[in-house]
Amino acid sequence: MRLGELGWVEQRNLVIDMRFTKGDAASIAPLTSELLALRPDVFVAGNDTMAIPAAASTATVPIVFAVGIDPVGYGVVNSLSHPGRNATGFSVGGSELGMKMLSLLKEAVPGMKVVGVLVGIRDRYKVESLDDARRQLGLDLVQFELTRPDEIDEAFQRFAKAGATGVMDFAAATTFDVRDRLAALALQYRLPMVVNSGLADAGGLLAYGPSFPDMYRRTAELVDRVLRGAKPADIPVELPTVYDFVVNLRTARALGVALPQSVLLRATRVIE
Repeated sequence: MRLGELGWVEQRNLVIDMRFTKGDAASIAPLTSELLALRPDVFVAGNDTMAIPAAASTATVPIVFAVGIDPVGYGVVNSLSHPGRNATGFSVGGSELGMKMLSLLKEAVPGMKVVGVLVGIRDRYKVESLDDARRQLGLDLVQFELTRPDEIDEAFQRFAKAGATGVMDFAAATTFDVRDRLAALALQYRLPMVVNSGLADAGGLLAYGPSFPDMYRRTAELVDRVLRGAKPADIPVELPTVYDFVVNLRTARALGVALPQSVLLRATRVIE
């Protein structure tokens, strides 16, 4: 563990209290309150949506988020270069990431016309940010806002009725705990799907995004800086430096999709 490499050892000079949302957005606020009541030296959030209740509840406890989709838009920081508040972390670039995922899906399946998009309840702006990309790619988007992980069945039913020929998962924080079911539904409905790189092994056709192991490792380095006295307000929000593009050939065969060489050659990993 990176914190251990930096000199922080549990039960010696470090105590870690953890809570798990299990993909339930409604549990974020109460679990945040539980942790803040412990008066931690630093509050670590898996992503910036999970940091929202903490940022709204305290101006003194330092907050570090590992995966930021839109930390400025969510009000967690004032700006990426000058957070100006008690939070900092990493930004994956929500709209840019979505545009890249969408273009890779279209390149993998050139005949695709309609894409179903899974988004979190705070992220309806994401589909609007994809407008230019979907027009250039000749695509129509069908949006489904997930409030709970178990809504993915309903989402795929809606996508099927709308004539979707592909799916983009833009709600990884909600779908992570049901990623196997998500992949099964994509196969059931025979829909090529692009997911965040953190869900690569679940069974989607493509997975693209920042390397989660690298981001979590760098998050530990931010936590170390805060524990040693640095103020989040003075630490610019950082950007990913390592990206993963995973192609799942097993899923391609199951769907009968012949992936172009241009897609295969860019993959950082191929699942056989």
